[in-house]
Amino acid sequence: MTTSVKQIVSKLTSLLEVRYIYQSEIGHGNAGKSLFIVLLKTNCSSLSQELSSMVAKIFQEETDYLYRIFPFDYSQEQLREENLFFVQGCNRSNLIYSDPNLEMAPFDHCNADGPLLNKVRFNFKKELDKIESFIHGAAFFLEKGILPQSAFMLHQFIELLFRNVELFTMGKERKCHSIKEHQTFIKAFVPELGNLFNMEMEEGQSLLKLLDEAYIATRYGNNYHINKEQIQDIRERANWMYKMVVQLFEDKLDACKKGQDDLNTFKAPDSTEAVAPEKPTSNSNEKEMLDRIKGFAKEHYEFLKPYPYKEGLYKIELLCEGYLDTSFIIANLLKVCILAINSEDCHERLIPEPSHNIQEVLKYILELIPYEEMELLDKLKKLLPLEN
Repeated sequence: MTTSVKQIVSKLTSLLEVRYIYQSEIGHGNAGKSLFIVLLKTNCSSLSQELSSMVAKIFQEETDYLYRIFPFDYSQEQLREENLFFVQGCNRSNLIYSDPNLEMAPFDHCNADGPLLNKVRFNFKKELDKIESFIHGAAFFLEKGILPQSAFMLHQFIELLFRNVELFTMGKERKCHSIKEHQTFIKAFVPELGNLFNMEMEEGQSLLKLLDEAYIATRYGNNYHINKEQIQDIRERANWMYKMVVQLFEDKLDACKKGQDDLNTFKAPDSTEAVAPEKPTSNSNEKEMLDRIKGFAKEHYEFLKPYPYKEGLYKIELLCEGYLDTSFIIANLLKVCILAINSEDCHERLIPEPSHNIQEVLKYILELIPYEEMELLDKLKKLLPLEN
């Protein structure tokens, strides 16, 4: 630990009943900053105002550091719920302080391996699916000219995105409906999202006010007015935010994977003396290879899901008999598109816009391509070198 980190730890432990302290790096708009995660012995939901002020003063003097403080029970609960903030931040490699009366860190038993991280990603995607319904609703009401309801849908979309990104970047969501409060809450940790609506600009202030008013107006029937241009502006910011949140999540997940890989690679033996590795037997080589293949399979075989009503079938958006069958479907769709493009007269009453239909089919084809499984084939090829 550096001198400044030791000083921070010393000050924190003198003020608070600390059980563990973890230190990790923060990316994006906070390049070069570290995050301290402090887990308390007590289970109080928040510090007293006096203690909060004293802790804030410690970090005001140390501008390269951010901090989050949680009761120990809360951290355990969030780990059970596979919150990426705790999965990554409370990795045992990040532990810099533990109560000397304790035998082990709380998450020493937790291995952030492929299956766990796949579950984290799966849960995140499930939440995104729910959130996306609101942006679709906003588009529907905009098309119908029902602008207040469209604004309400955009408010819900942005609020839920904030709550989700707060969970995996700060460990806890802010339970409020004010987009302005969410911006302020997250700004120190993700500056880009803290400026989604720039409060130093009149336009940003006006749009944010309209967005927050939409939540109250549509629920309680107050008089509310917003125009299409303002809706479109909010919608563009919402779409940008969605992409930003997804990128933040993927970056954090990648950092977690890298941290686990480094931990597994550089884990030192208990003995200080060098120990010659045992010569692997043929059986041990085969078992190790099989275990690695199984690990790859768990990590990459996500594209096709078992169809619950018939064994041997998988589901995407349509039924197929496996990855080879999926490849034939992709090829057939491409062939149909080629035939349609080369057709001299494909404009018919039932197909008024053939070029648009072809474009849509090509988009579906892109969605069908099993990129993860292709990556698995590359890994298997390296793992199983072919004989000349």
